[in-house]
Amino acid sequence: MLEKISCFAKLPDDLRQEVEKIARPISLGKGAILFSPGEPARGFYAVLEGAIRVYRLSGKGKMITLEIAGPGSTFAEGSLFSNSYHCYAEALKDSKICLITMDGFSEIIKDNARFSYEWIRVLSTEIINLRQRIEEISLKSPKERIISYLIMLADMQNTTRVTLPSLRMAIATLLNMTPETFYRTVNELEKEGLIHLSGQEVDIPDLSLLEALLD
Repeated sequence: MLEKISCFAKLPDDLRQEVEKIARPISLGKGAILFSPGEPARGFYAVLEGAIRVYRLSGKGKMITLEIAGPGSTFAEGSLFSNSYHCYAEALKDSKICLITMDGFSEIIKDNARFSYEWIRVLSTEIINLRQRIEEISLKSPKERIISYLIMLADMQNTTRVTLPSLRMAIATLLNMTPETFYRTVNELEKEGLIHLSGQEVDIPDLSLLEALLD
């Protein structure tokens, strides 16, 4: 069940199976709120199918998207060391996810030194990836941000025909650009033959060519 989740796929099989034992499958309908600020933390989540938007509301009620978690990704990892959630999580479409229970995961970390070592290694990689993403959002052009995002999806979904996890407007917000800039840039990529769009599906004819554009 968790072998397609990016962070767990990097664990040895026997250690991943330990996490499988404490994972609790959950089905959500489109628009369902998984948790809200102030709710007791139960653990963190892995997305098997669908898409989950993690967001906060500003003082004026504006939605601030923190993350869009698609298939193969996890979210709310910080809740392992918190008594409550500090944001909202909403299903953008019908979704299947897994709850990695706080108590169960804490017990694995405490009782299995080898698992703890491997998990620290995985988290270190995730931190590096996060820093790269921050750099992409703050320094790179809109075209480079979109290319980086598509490459990330291809890696997570293990295919060059990726599924966008949410509406393009939400992805534009996540990548810190206006919807107009996002649509215009995506159209340019398609005209250049670098991608082919069909609804929520994006075909990448030559992934290595996209990667070369970021060098």
